[in-house]
This record gives sequence, C-alpha cells and structure tokens, in this order.
Amino acid sequence: MIKLFVADVDGTLLNERSELEEATIKAIKRFQKQGGIFMVATGRNHWELEDIVSRIDNVAINCANGAILFDEEGQLISSDFIDPNYADLIEEYCNERDTIVEYHGENYTYTCRDKKSFKQRAIANFARGHEDPEHIFDVIYEDEHMLFGVDHDDLPKNRISKLEVLFMAEEVAEGLWEKVKSSFQDCNIVRVEMMASIEITSAKADKGQAISDYCRIKGIKEDEVAVAGDSGNDISMLKRFKHSYAMGNADEVTKKAASQVASSNREEGIAKLINMICDENEDQ
Repeated sequence: MIKLFVADVDGTLLNERSELEEATIKAIKRFQKQGGIFMVATGRNHWELEDIVSRIDNVAINCANGAILFDEEGQLISSDFIDPNYADLIEEYCNERDTIVEYHGENYTYTCRDKKSFKQRAIANFARGHEDPEHIFDVIYEDEHMLFGVDHDDLPKNRISKLEVLFMAEEVAEGLWEKVKSSFQDCNIVRVEMMASIEITSAKADKGQAISDYCRIKGIKEDEVAVAGDSGNDISMLKRFKHSYAMGNADEVTKKAASQVASSNREEGIAKLINMICDENEDQ
C-alpha cells in the first residue's frame, strides 16, 4: 500500500499553464482520505507554494530541491545551505557570458539583474515551449519575495538554499556544468529543461534524500512511497524509489530514471496516476 505520494510541481502537479486542476485536487483528497500523506518536491521556495497549500490541506513540503523540508503540519524538519562565497565565482562567470543568476534565501529570491532585462530573457525562454510566456512569467516571478537589482555585495549576508543559473544557451550550460563540477565538490548540481537552467544546492540536499529523511521520521517504508516528476531535479527521487513515475512530458533522461511513464501534464496525468494508486490501495 502506498502511504506517501510525492509530486514535483512544475510540469507534474501543474498543467502546461502552471495551473492546479480540480481533477488533481480531487484525486489528492481521495488519497488523503485513505490515510495517505501528500508531499510536493520542488525546486521552488516554500512561499511560492502558498496557492497550492491553500487548496490542499496537510501538504508536506520538500522545497529548494531538498534543501528545505517541512512536514504536513508546517513544522521545519531540516535545512541545508551552500557556501555564500560561491556567489562571487558564479556571478563573475555568468556576467562574462550574459546569463542570469538567482539566489534563493530563506524568505526571498535575489537577483542582481534589473527587472526589465530579467523579464525580457525569461519571456524569450518561455516562448520556446509555452503559448503565453508572459502569463508564465507572472505566475513564477510576480511575487513580493522576488527581489531584482540587488547589490552583489549584499548576497553573502544571506543564507542561500539554492543557487540557480537561468536561461542559458546549450554551450554556456555545458561550460558552467563542467566548471561547477570541477570547482565545487561539496554541491549537488542538476539541469532543469523548462528554465534552461542549472541548480546548485549543498551536497546534502536533494529531493530523494529529503524524502528518505521524512520516511525515517514518520516510520514509512520506502516501498510505501510513490514519486512523480518530469525533469532533471527529479532524478534523485525517481532513481531512489521503486514506485517512480516520469510524466509523459518529461525529457528522455528523466523517463529512463523512472520505473514507469505516466500520462503528460496536458492530459491530467497526475490526477490519473493518483487515482490509479488509490484504486490499487483499495484492492489491497
């Protein structure tokens, strides 16, 4: 029987317009009525999940790619931060290549770029895969916790749960990937296709490890867990758990990491998957 269901957010829990569908909410509530615990596992920060949490009660939150973990009652379980001195090295490298860095703190996301230039780059990136890229920008970035034009000298004063380099051309991404892997041995690094980005967290922080920590605390066996995701930052959890599902809209690398492939987020894929698990739970 599945007791914990874990879903990535963008591209998995949300549809292609970054919306939480009623069918998905209904399926989650059905799972919870069976005694199941629902967890989101996301690269987002916890304050970016307020709309989701407000529509689904008792959600455990595994955010910033496993760097921050809350239980279903909103209690902080664990947090891991990276060395803020990395900001200097990454910012310098990215400025030379005209790309953008975000620094995810405890209560805010910071970027040294001004809002106008940031928005132009973001919309150009989203236009490759979305019919309404400005809407996607508004959903993700029009938030009081997003701070533009921050003085770089102020960044090391903040604890950083995740460092994210955004909207890169493929050759820049490959170069940065190699630089980070060789320079920062005590970090986790993942690729995220939707944002054309690389995300960097502490070596202790990944989605799969955070789920395992939660299971240990709650007394849940790992074969009682199902996980679903669609991108590179989901691979750590897809590989770790036996009941793992890549969404139909996932990239091929992510699909290979999962044990099964579900329908896409354009076809109510996560709702269908949760209902399937509920049916199997009822048969046991």
